[in-house]
Amino acid sequence: MRHARVIYLLLFALLTVNASAQEVITGLVRNRLIESARPSTPVLKGATAEEPVSLPFSDDFSGDSIWPSTARWTDLQVFVNNTFSVKQPSAGIATFDCLDERGYLHTGASQTVFEADHLTSRTINLAYLPSDSLFISFLYEAGGIADLPEADDSLTLNFWAPGEEKWYSIWRATGKKTAGFVNVIVPITDPRYLVNGFRFRFTSYASLSGVVSDPSRATNADQWNIDHVLLDKGRSVHDTVIHDVALTLPQRSLVKEYEAIPWRHFRQAYLSAMSPVVPVTYRNNDTIIRNVTRHIRITDMSTGAVVREFDAGASNTDPLTDVKYEAPLLYTYNSSSPADTAQFLVTVSLITDDFDPKQNDTLKYIQRFSDYFAIDDGTAEAGYGINGQGSRNAMTALRFRSFLPDSVTGISFCFNDAYDNANQRGFDLMVWADDNGSPGILLGSSTGPIAAPSGDINGFVTYRFNKPVRVTDYFWIGWRQASETYLNIGLDLNTAPAGRHYFLLSGEWQESQAPGVIMIRPVMKGSGSPTSSDNGTLVNDMFSLYPNPTNGYVTLIPSDRAPDDFLIDVISASGARVMSLGKTDRPDLSSLAAGTYMLVIRSRDGRPLSLLRVIKVN
Repeated sequence: MRHARVIYLLLFALLTVNASAQEVITGLVRNRLIESARPSTPVLKGATAEEPVSLPFSDDFSGDSIWPSTARWTDLQVFVNNTFSVKQPSAGIATFDCLDERGYLHTGASQTVFEADHLTSRTINLAYLPSDSLFISFLYEAGGIADLPEADDSLTLNFWAPGEEKWYSIWRATGKKTAGFVNVIVPITDPRYLVNGFRFRFTSYASLSGVVSDPSRATNADQWNIDHVLLDKGRSVHDTVIHDVALTLPQRSLVKEYEAIPWRHFRQAYLSAMSPVVPVTYRNNDTIIRNVTRHIRITDMSTGAVVREFDAGASNTDPLTDVKYEAPLLYTYNSSSPADTAQFLVTVSLITDDFDPKQNDTLKYIQRFSDYFAIDDGTAEAGYGINGQGSRNAMTALRFRSFLPDSVTGISFCFNDAYDNANQRGFDLMVWADDNGSPGILLGSSTGPIAAPSGDINGFVTYRFNKPVRVTDYFWIGWRQASETYLNIGLDLNTAPAGRHYFLLSGEWQESQAPGVIMIRPVMKGSGSPTSSDNGTLVNDMFSLYPNPTNGYVTLIPSDRAPDDFLIDVISASGARVMSLGKTDRPDLSSLAAGTYMLVIRSRDGRPLSLLRVIKVN
């Protein structure tokens, strides 16, 4: 970062020419996931075991660990994740993020280029002949969704010559933007490497920005991502095809707009809030057509019961093709738990040919219902704030929607660490009403907290209002800063702001240009845990229907527990009631336009009995 560049610098002209207040986005100083989940000393010692690895040496960085496998690698400085790129060929990449194995900036980090992260293989038995055609291949990406390395920064590959006890530089990439991941394949023919005890190492060289000019904005920078490392014999320079169909992007919430929502609110709004589909994102990395079946399973974590499981169809996938398939979901979350919280495990998997690697064919997501709303995915890839002359009393706001009258008791903030704690300044908590899509009248505020990162694994700390703030429908939460110091709130770059993020300078609200969502969450008061008599629980097995899809009539099949009398509401995907029917065993849907609808079956006194999703076709 020789030119003191941050990830993005978003400048907005103020009313006076000399004012310099601005939205600023930076990298990170600490990775809490790494710090909180750091392995024990015995595990770290195991990483240095010297028993040689046999060929093939292969790693696609799939799995649940945030560290590289100690069965293959001897250091833990790269961050294994699925969020720092949107173009990964399979789930899991290794990110060189300028943070050490503790999750902090390297001790020697500076504005001049310095040696940052290493990824070093264990010793490998490479006692082969040059005629055995040994090659090492890998994919690399400069920057990803984070900071693009500059011209003086680099990623290198080095080979260890055991007889000389010396590292040799073999390959180098400079900080030039790549269009996704680039394939590299390197032959190994020199006899000095063709012995038992060979190793190879990737090293990133980086530089910081803003350490002197503005310590609150000094962060990690110059990220590189690598994937699909393979060292084997019997290869050629053309052997770069990945014979693998794999899931790619992380699974996300099946609730529209929110990653987390209070359970009471969801039960009020389930008709419009539940997604009608499960997105399944995968890629055929092979050069031949591959057949893929999508499989979905949803488990109620309070009981361990599988509440929905189905194959979402099969199709042939063209070579070297990305697919985003939307599997129709005929289900809405429902739990018999009496608590005011719930959790569901959503498992998405691919069923592929027997010869296809399986380690990257399954992804899991936990859908959480508690006492707060969340738009962000829980992982910060960058930091956000308003900084500079004129930014004292600047305000930032994020929009939410309360599906029933409720109160905001506090706001959870994910503050990033800043260099030398330079961002630990005071700010005010704020809640506004909505005014035609932007913050309106101030509903409540609380003064006095100091921005301070949490020690928890998710990095959130909750600040409470002196008195709960009553809200209905759309509302905004945020802060007013007490100084011109950059507060450095976590920024989720994998979630689009979608017009929900505004900021105020010089008395005027403006839509933010940040390429992500700030990580703040309203904590709601609620009214305590509902009882079984008033919680509106749907007993979804009271009725079933066929055919589905239908072009007109459907037949309802009551269970033994179904009442003799009931009413039917037909709800569109937007949540509007489009038809109401009295008791009938054969509802006629022929007048409806093609699309997905909900049949809500209720008792005469309004008690919900079943929720059935039906697809109407022409």
